[in-house]
Amino acid sequence: MNPSTNAAQVADKIAANEIWQYETGFHQRVGDVAKATRNALRAPADFPPLTAAIAPGDRIALAVDPNVPDLCNVIRGVLLEIEEADAETIDIVLWDETGDEVYQQLESEFETIAHVIRHDSQKRDLLRYLGADIDADPIYLNRFLADADLVLPILAARPGDAVGDNELSGVYPMLADSNTRLRHQKSLHQPPGKKKTSNETHVGWMLGVQVMLAVAANPDGDVGSVFAGTPEATRRWFERPRHSDDDFPPSAALVVATLEDTKQQNSWANLARAIVAAASHTQPGGTIVLWSQIDDSPSDRLVLRLSSDRELDELEHDDQEGSAEELAEQSMLGQSEDGFIIWDDSIAIADSIQRVRSEYRLLLHSKLSTEMAESLGLGAIESLDALEHLSKSFDSCGILRAAQYAGSTFDLPVTESDAE
Repeated sequence: MNPSTNAAQVADKIAANEIWQYETGFHQRVGDVAKATRNALRAPADFPPLTAAIAPGDRIALAVDPNVPDLCNVIRGVLLEIEEADAETIDIVLWDETGDEVYQQLESEFETIAHVIRHDSQKRDLLRYLGADIDADPIYLNRFLADADLVLPILAARPGDAVGDNELSGVYPMLADSNTRLRHQKSLHQPPGKKKTSNETHVGWMLGVQVMLAVAANPDGDVGSVFAGTPEATRRWFERPRHSDDDFPPSAALVVATLEDTKQQNSWANLARAIVAAASHTQPGGTIVLWSQIDDSPSDRLVLRLSSDRELDELEHDDQEGSAEELAEQSMLGQSEDGFIIWDDSIAIADSIQRVRSEYRLLLHSKLSTEMAESLGLGAIESLDALEHLSKSFDSCGILRAAQYAGSTFDLPVTESDAE
């Protein structure tokens, strides 16, 4: 079943009185992705052509988001362009959420051209001290990035990141050490009135990131646009208002969010992104249906975290200074022999899901059992017929296709005291 057919089948079964589809990015489809990538790198916004920034013998590191649509062709275009500059070494550094299928495909495709590495946040021999963050805590970064003469982040551009005032980075915190990642997770939930600390720009400056490549998806999950430029120019290009002036289409009582049908896109990390994106379009107290083909059982840690709100509340409100020992104890994960927290993506995934789950009803379609969904505090929806039956009881329904690309920010409800 191809991605567009899957999404179309879901849409055809919705029987609400009013139905609309939310914008997720660009409607066009790029035909020759490698060519479009090369063209973008030849004329980046506010930056000279990429080849002009590379000297013969330079070491180049690509910091890669594995969720980039048509990733192989994007990287192929990047490598063809770098080839013209006579760089000595090219390292492809993948976020640690990269699935085995994507990792093996990239390794097979490019093993004669580049070294492919999957990041590990607590593995000391993969890390290099970069410097102190804005709170004077140490930041370790993947050593292949720290040792490079030029770092090119390649990421799936999610417009919601810019709207929510999160820097489009591609490097931080995904390719940092586990202690730094947990501190970053805590910083996302500062109490009202306290300024949120942000290290994305600071880390980019220390690392020397001057140009990046952002790939936007269309509603089918294909490449809709490829853009290169400085981090500031990239942010400006993808910035979108959360609502248009006439606030249409409006939020809906029922929102159906689909993940496109590839193994990498149907991950728990992308499910969390889709849930958060859908929440921004859902009426208070409404229902969100996540239509996925996830077949990997959640980690025991994710089940544990979602079965108890206590730990997530402690993660938000704890005021400790954040030493490695304190963070390890707080995360319930312990420390490695190298002094880093034994990182588990369930920390960030559970945090995102729990915050939306506390305000909305969440129903999951997947290839897992109903019992597995319920163990995560989610309802289960098993078939298209069940979706049709559910939607009949709603006056309005919004559809969010390729929802993992739609954004990853969630505005928590503002109370009267917060507004004051």
